[in-house]
Amino acid sequence: MRKRSRWLSRSVLGLMCLAFAGAAGAASFGPLAVLAPSAIVPEAGPSEALSGAIALDVSSVPVASPTLFSLTSVSVLASSGASFALDPDVPSPALGVVQAAGNFLIPTLFLHIVDGESSFDLAVPDVTGTLFFGFDGSVVGIVSSFSVDSLSPDGTLTVNLLALVPEPSAGALALATLMALGALGARARTEVSR
Repeated sequence: MRKRSRWLSRSVLGLMCLAFAGAAGAASFGPLAVLAPSAIVPEAGPSEALSGAIALDVSSVPVASPTLFSLTSVSVLASSGASFALDPDVPSPALGVVQAAGNFLIPTLFLHIVDGESSFDLAVPDVTGTLFFGFDGSVVGIVSSFSVDSLSPDGTLTVNLLALVPEPSAGALALATLMALGALGARARTEVSR
């Protein structure tokens, strides 16, 4: 019994090491769900809630030094009905650099905005924020706040953005855990019976 317990604990430890130790390489993440308190906040007037999704690529994961990353998809909707997407006419509309701590800079973010009957392109300089990493180096969230001059009576608009990986349902997570434990238990019984 003691031999089987030791074997089982070593097997679980080995599986955990394999899960967290992977070769560095490019990876895609998303969609990350845009969640509250994401909003556009004007100097004058009511703020507008934001919803939608963002996806991104990181050139080397886990991030250990300054690394290129790029937003690959932005599909954000304001409560007023305005929609925001990456400018399709720009080859790299959201190319930036992320540091090992998660801090990032996109020198110029190129957006295409549709607001009712009008649509226009907008270049937003110096977009900064933070990427949040999971234990395995994967991106699990992004937070950013930047300002844009609206050239209207609303004045400067502050955009606050929070996007996270949608969590799996508790039932799905419990089922996956039970299946993994069952597989480990069946293998342990097979080893003991030999």
